[in-house]
Amino acid sequence: MQAVVVSEIHREWKLIELPDPRPQAGQVLIRVRYSGMCGTDVHLHRGQFPAKLPVVAGHEPTGEIVEVGAGVTDFKVGDRVGVVWDQKVCGRCPSCQKGVSCPNAQTWLDLGGGNSELMLAWASGCALIPDGLALEAAAPIFCAGYTVMSALRNASPAPGERVAVLGVGGLGHLAVQVAHALGLETFAITGKPDKRAELLELGADEVVVSGDDPGKALLDAGGADIVIATTSSAKQIGSAFNGLRPRGRLVSTGVADGPVAIDSFGAMIAFREFRGAVPDKRSHLTEILELAAKGKVEPKLEIYPLARANEVRDRLEAGKVRYRAVLAHA
Repeated sequence: MQAVVVSEIHREWKLIELPDPRPQAGQVLIRVRYSGMCGTDVHLHRGQFPAKLPVVAGHEPTGEIVEVGAGVTDFKVGDRVGVVWDQKVCGRCPSCQKGVSCPNAQTWLDLGGGNSELMLAWASGCALIPDGLALEAAAPIFCAGYTVMSALRNASPAPGERVAVLGVGGLGHLAVQVAHALGLETFAITGKPDKRAELLELGADEVVVSGDDPGKALLDAGGADIVIATTSSAKQIGSAFNGLRPRGRLVSTGVADGPVAIDSFGAMIAFREFRGAVPDKRSHLTEILELAAKGKVEPKLEIYPLARANEVRDRLEAGKVRYRAVLAHA
């Protein structure tokens, strides 16, 4: 099979031939059709993400199962599936017993990622893709979409609350659509006034032009009960926290570019909360896949052949990708 291999940091990724893998007990073999590109791929390229090299990257793969290992009963050959980050948990540690993130989980890093023609995955780490949802559209749902759905659900939105999305890019454009699809009043915060019409079309009820102080701009617009922060700017995140209404929650979905300064006094007297989020409950993934299958959430994509993975990574690193990039496999 052909696969894009990351051998050294800050070096070109190589498209090479590797032996076709075979599934062991509990595993499936997937013919990958599409794999999404994510900011984590840039972190891996820069050496900012702990990974043992060489490795095949790609953690937003979708395709069809072509072989199942012994003991796999919940999937069959021909099933259209995607693969999540944590594929198999130990089931025995205190975290597993509480139903939270397992520190001993096996991930795509242990078996190899989706930037390859074939991919091994644990059956427990796969999810069926609903009928009617194209494989290329499903790819970014398995990380970006999953993350923003978990962020919103873990913010515990109540009827009538207002959600503001800070950073309307690869994750943020999905967060706006998800909040709108769930019937929540949705604000999009942007520093670019010319994006107003586009963000309204995505489902925003109002667009807040932030300037240098998104928190003040949000307060001037009436504040928000929930802020979903998808930006990496620590300065903007800290500012947006001040735009929360009393008992508001800011949920950060990414790695900030520095320490986030929080107004602790304001947080104390207004009962504001700062939370983090990564892909969490499997029900969050199922929910956003169903929204996408119904056309209520539509990832905006740039699609490139697998052989152009280096070019796509460079575009992503330079901030030139318009929302989300996906690699198409032969």
